[in-house]
Amino acid sequence: MKLLKAYVHQVVSYHPPADRDELFAEIYDAVCEEYTDQLVQHPALSEAEFLNTSKQHPMKYATQLAAGGSSYLVGPQFYFSFLSTLKTGASITAGIFLVLAVVSALASENHWRTFFQVLFELPEALLWVGAMILGVFVAMEKGGEKANWLEGWKASDLKMADGHQSISRGESFFDLSFSTIALLWIFDVIPVPSVINHNDVWIKEWVILLPDWCWVAAVALLIFDIGFSLFRMTRNLWTSRLRLTTVVTNALWLALLGFIISQSPLLDVASSSTKTITDLMPLLNKVLKGGLMVVLLIITWDTLNHIRHLLKQEN
Repeated sequence: MKLLKAYVHQVVSYHPPADRDELFAEIYDAVCEEYTDQLVQHPALSEAEFLNTSKQHPMKYATQLAAGGSSYLVGPQFYFSFLSTLKTGASITAGIFLVLAVVSALASENHWRTFFQVLFELPEALLWVGAMILGVFVAMEKGGEKANWLEGWKASDLKMADGHQSISRGESFFDLSFSTIALLWIFDVIPVPSVINHNDVWIKEWVILLPDWCWVAAVALLIFDIGFSLFRMTRNLWTSRLRLTTVVTNALWLALLGFIISQSPLLDVASSSTKTITDLMPLLNKVLKGGLMVVLLIITWDTLNHIRHLLKQEN
């Protein structure tokens, strides 16, 4: 009963993560029992027809379950709509600021400073967006409006989901930002800032000793990560397909990072600066590889987490 599961997953996704497993088991058993009872009278009844005739919008169902004894920033009938709109508004605002940061950085002589100056204004913008969205919903409640956008719901509007774990939009935005910056750096649009001064000489001309195919693979993976991050920001719940895609992509990154870390040496400088920094190169190579090892461990943990959820769904 995949469609019924997807419906219940959507319902419980509006509730706190700690309550979702227990709530899912309770609601799913009740929905399946109700569907089985109706099949006795209507043997040809499909899951979609059952949901269309017997169930409300998942958000309205979730609201009914949470209305009693709960405190809300806005009224219960608008609460989950408010949260959903708030997340969407925050995602759109963050995306706009990322684009503005990139465009402003490209048009400026000091790329990195301009880039982060724009991003540092993001928290204030998010506060204003949140305040405006809150004001709209409070005004609707005070004006006696109803959540008419939840009426006329059909099972065909339901997005299939194999679980009720929400996709973190903050994590998706971080992946999008990191992939964008890395891609711009590879294409030498945003240069690496001069952060090492040795013997009163700023070291600028770094050389990463990798074969060409590594750069091609990295560019391809980064472009895919940008598109995949944007796609995840349009979805609320993880699905088996999304998790499997993440596992495969992570595995490719792990293989690429493993090869990069195995290179010795990995980092060098232009010939004009070699004599100046020769004594520091072994240490810098160790620092760079140590940082890549941390990234590798983070990706490994994320991969194992997704595999655990995939195995849990199968069982």
